[in-house]
Amino acid sequence: MSKIPWNEVTREDILKAIHLFDSERPVYPEPRTTFLVFNGKKYPAKHIRGMAYQIHFGREIRKEEYSGGQDTVRFFEKLGFEMHYVHRNVNTHPVAKAPAGPPMETKTLKMPLSAPSEQYNNKSKKVSNVQKISVPAKGVIEQKNALQLLLNKMFNGDVVCEKTFPWLKTPTEITGEYELLFERLSTYRGDKNFAKKNVTLRCDFVCENSKLIIEYDERQHFSEARKISLLSYPDIPLYYDRNLWVSACQNIQSKDNQPINRDEIRAFYDSTRDIEAAKHGYKLVRIMHGQIDFQTDDAYKRLAELLGAAMCANREPEIPNTPNLKSYTERGTPKKSIKIGLYLQTNELFGNVKAFKKAMNSVRTSDIDILVFPEFSYVPFVENFYAADFCVSADVQALYDRTLKLSRRLGRAVVISNEDKQGAIVCIYANSFAKDGETLCKHYIKHTMTSFSACDIANYRERADSIFQPILYKGYRIGLTICYDCNHAIFSRKYGQNGIDMILNCTGGNVVYDKWFKYNKVRAIENHCFTFVTMAGDGTMTNPHNYVYGFTPSGKEMTPTLLNGQYTGKKNVSGGIYVYDTTDDDESTEPDSSINQAESLNKTSDLCIPLNGLDRFIHSGNTLTDKIYILRHGTVNVILCLVDGADILRPEKVLKLLYAAVLKPICNKRYIIINRWDKVDLGFYETTLSVVLKVRSMENYCAVILDSSNLKKCYQCGQNRTAQVVKAENSHWWIDLRRTGGPETIWRDKAGMRAQWRDNIEWLIDTM
Repeated sequence: MSKIPWNEVTREDILKAIHLFDSERPVYPEPRTTFLVFNGKKYPAKHIRGMAYQIHFGREIRKEEYSGGQDTVRFFEKLGFEMHYVHRNVNTHPVAKAPAGPPMETKTLKMPLSAPSEQYNNKSKKVSNVQKISVPAKGVIEQKNALQLLLNKMFNGDVVCEKTFPWLKTPTEITGEYELLFERLSTYRGDKNFAKKNVTLRCDFVCENSKLIIEYDERQHFSEARKISLLSYPDIPLYYDRNLWVSACQNIQSKDNQPINRDEIRAFYDSTRDIEAAKHGYKLVRIMHGQIDFQTDDAYKRLAELLGAAMCANREPEIPNTPNLKSYTERGTPKKSIKIGLYLQTNELFGNVKAFKKAMNSVRTSDIDILVFPEFSYVPFVENFYAADFCVSADVQALYDRTLKLSRRLGRAVVISNEDKQGAIVCIYANSFAKDGETLCKHYIKHTMTSFSACDIANYRERADSIFQPILYKGYRIGLTICYDCNHAIFSRKYGQNGIDMILNCTGGNVVYDKWFKYNKVRAIENHCFTFVTMAGDGTMTNPHNYVYGFTPSGKEMTPTLLNGQYTGKKNVSGGIYVYDTTDDDESTEPDSSINQAESLNKTSDLCIPLNGLDRFIHSGNTLTDKIYILRHGTVNVILCLVDGADILRPEKVLKLLYAAVLKPICNKRYIIINRWDKVDLGFYETTLSVVLKVRSMENYCAVILDSSNLKKCYQCGQNRTAQVVKAENSHWWIDLRRTGGPETIWRDKAGMRAQWRDNIEWLIDTM
């Protein structure tokens, strides 16, 4: 691809684009992280950039040809525009310099307005990306003395050295936040005597009026024991970069064996300071020896920047105690990045025990936020799952407790999935570290391809709102689905209407890779959310057919890392834990991977549809509504459902036609969806519309026709529920009506499905 001459696009072009945007209000992909701010109003930065390009050069540019995110931020800032970029969570232009020189007027630390230093974007950087760190062994006393002078200047003398607090003591009992910390440190080298009780700890510097504690960490603080401890309380808010400290521990590997457990003792004391300071409302900032030379002329400025960046970067979003889902975390609200770990198992259950233990050891020392197990996954209490009945509240609570214990032992939220004694397939989310307003536990019962469906619950309609109420975690709204439920848009879309940010799907495996790829890509597109999927494949086969998937809200496939191995591009290593980071979303799109899928003629065909003159074909039938027509063809009734333009991206618009009440009395139906556009943007077709149309044919078991002035296509659901692109012959498509049975084919008594479930499915559709 040739280089795009962005340097030729001018500020005037951008101003024209803004004016055009305000006057025409075009349809555009909703941004999540990158906004242009002009006259106090936020605009979709990448879209405005593309409009400016078209204004300057007189031709369109497809969004997959250029990047959003930081590249777009740099483009606008170079031309003097103000930007809002979520991943750094501040306005980036203009940049105000940090205060320097004279002491501050108040006794409260003033935060500099500049963007936080990159090293303080907590959890937004992979440890592997931090350059090798070294901490000098000399000059500590001189540097601490110089730091004390600067702090006194900065806080008008409100600095106390070596201060103690009545509450800053090691715990008398190992409970709560200390359980996991003690367990991990004691298993490091087998010593359990490091956790001395009720020891009063001192702080290097305390600025009481600012509720600020500053710890100066010398070389001996960066040990393997300290690394283990840092990863043992992941949800305690820190005002320094945990990842940077972990990386320093990995690089330095300090050892102090006087006494033999000195590293564990020091790590335990440092952790206690972190935990207790947070619990008592103090901000504890750590400074690494050598991080700043406090004897240089610019030391005051650099210290102000460091303190301000550290404290700004770790402010948690406010979460109401009783969140209202309609107002909580509106679209575009900045969120912290989170990392999703997808554990790939086989379905051999107890054959996974050894692999499970090994994998969980990797998880305990990782920075994963949520670990997701596949459907039918092994966990140590799997037999309790089999013995439970999810229609009995006591059984549900007992499994909640066990899953919370697993969460606590692993140090992060978890999602597990298996089957109860009634045949209900369930996944459970548990977060032992949930804060006020966040979800502690929640479960989801599978609707399809099961012996007991959520639709079988007697009071399903009363419980539906709670079933599809999102999980709240670190500002994200998260939905759960299981396996084949991702094949039906209705379930994900119910979450989508609650403003979902992410869907986690636990699948049983042994599926057609391309089919699951398309379904979950489209679930991301239509709900504008991340989708992540992990599987349990058939362990008796050479290829278990288990995979992981991750898609951005624009439907772009994400690239994971492999926590417990070297990622080589394969996403089907059983026992592997694949990690996806939401900060990898650059808001760009990508072409449908099957955009060049070969067209084919149907070997058996019943109905001939013209490429041109489609209106005449439609009106040759009878009108049932303004969007539904019926055409008698031999012994069958062909139902034509007309979907206008971008409504095809909203599955509820399609489903309301396919399941319309007016169709109920009609028997022997066949279904064709006709999506009509005046003109289709080819870039939009290649990245989005193509795959959406294919999935509409697959999930609804019907034919789909794209009709526009510049592009005409026809799709059918294939024999194995994949998508066929029908080839035109003599300007006509020949449709195999056997593969257009629609809802009647889907909701009938067969393996894993029941006709009676359709009543509740139709009720769900009516509520959308």
